[in-house]
Amino acid sequence: MKKISLATLAITIVLSSFAQKENSSKEKEKSSKSKFGIKAGFNHSSVAGSKSSFDTRPNYGYMFSAFFSSSQRNGIGYRSEFVYSREQYRVSNEEKSTDIKNDYLYMPHLMTFTIGKLVQLQAGGQVGILLNAKTSGAKDSSITGLMNRFNYGLAGGVEVYPFKGLIVGARYNLSLGKMYKDYSQTSSATPYPLPFDPSTTTLKNGVLQLFIGYRF
Repeated sequence: MKKISLATLAITIVLSSFAQKENSSKEKEKSSKSKFGIKAGFNHSSVAGSKSSFDTRPNYGYMFSAFFSSSQRNGIGYRSEFVYSREQYRVSNEEKSTDIKNDYLYMPHLMTFTIGKLVQLQAGGQVGILLNAKTSGAKDSSITGLMNRFNYGLAGGVEVYPFKGLIVGARYNLSLGKMYKDYSQTSSATPYPLPFDPSTTTLKNGVLQLFIGYRF
């Protein structure tokens, strides 16, 4: 009877250990599988580069994003996104101030490194397309023709996963491409639609994004 009890106890321990390993393996597989998600938040946009006779000030905008995260191995994965980004800033000289609004569609491609189950670091590059650009307070406010439609740069940030699929995060996008292209006036009597000559600048934009989202 004693031998039967010991054998039963041994079998129970082995089965319990196997079940725990199987559950742990399933949880690991679940946490590392491919995921889709959405995010939304706001932008703090600024511009930097050579300029003269005018000042720039940062302003706020917003962003929306849909993304795909590949399955992870040893905490390392891959992230692809589509991001709609409204980026705003103000330029001013002694005569006037002008608010500028740029709408971009970005496609970031990032390497990810997940620490535990709660934190993920991200870094990589992105390309973007300017959808629209306009100024405030003008009859014809479009300045899309003054700007380079293609943009490219670097992106890096962090995401935190407090519980379930909730995402809270921050990212900084640094553009490497020049914002404005060469511009020639059709008439010396016609002023630039901006308080500066775009072709004399090397302005590039930088955007800090704060967002919340959900992973499915």
